[in-house]
Amino acid sequence: MQDKVVVDLGAVQKTLFLPLWGRAMETRRKDPMLEDPAAVRVIESVDFDFPTITQNITEISQIAWIMRSIRVDTVIAKVIAEDPRATIVNIGCGLDTTFDRVDNGQLTWYDLDLPDVIVLRRKFFEDSDRRRMIASSFLEESWMDAIAADGRVLFIAAGVFYYFEEEIISGFMKRLADRYPGGELLFDVCSPTGVRTANQMVIKRAGMDEGALMVWGLKHTDDILAWDDRIRLLDTITYFEDKRIGLKNRLMGYVSDLLRIQYMIHLRIADE
Repeated sequence: MQDKVVVDLGAVQKTLFLPLWGRAMETRRKDPMLEDPAAVRVIESVDFDFPTITQNITEISQIAWIMRSIRVDTVIAKVIAEDPRATIVNIGCGLDTTFDRVDNGQLTWYDLDLPDVIVLRRKFFEDSDRRRMIASSFLEESWMDAIAADGRVLFIAAGVFYYFEEEIISGFMKRLADRYPGGELLFDVCSPTGVRTANQMVIKRAGMDEGALMVWGLKHTDDILAWDDRIRLLDTITYFEDKRIGLKNRLMGYVSDLLRIQYMIHLRIADE
């Protein structure tokens, strides 16, 4: 039997295994809301203590990871329907498998993450003419030089920004606006209540150390628009309006959506 891949990651990077596990478990269900065989393949190939980190994860947390992936897939599908040769940049990609679900055979895709994550990622995925991995913090600027985007470009960041202080994220968005006028950014956020809840219900229950705690909670969506006058809000996307979710979890999700505890934001940068 082939040896499993050994993991050597930092505290925040290890959180990438939680949504990966969630997608794999959903895929194995009889009637899954999301099918992600690539996630199953990675889960089965890696040497990681999933039973320990997932034994106390609530069902609603797992559903949130699934719905976030579905929402991302939906936005990307719309973008590439309008521009089949669009460029997608996956910020803080971890072991994300979105490309495998949405690829139309024409888009260009970049997976961006810290060097240790990319080393691990290369054990499961390969570069190609349209798919490339970049080892860098998204807070560096040099990686932007590697992005060849002639047409529409969409940056996605799922499970990333709330691990950083607000001023760090606002600074990043200003640099993005400088480099990519007309570009779009899709990312998930939590309210301050959502950050506290996630730290308690997910990070601490998974046995992660203090370095993996979320820190930035967004009070109001409009706060982001005040960071730079080039930022335009295209959409806010909630998670739990889906009849496939069981009634109990859908009711809890309704409260989350209503109070904007966790949701996604789709922005566009104004053209120069």
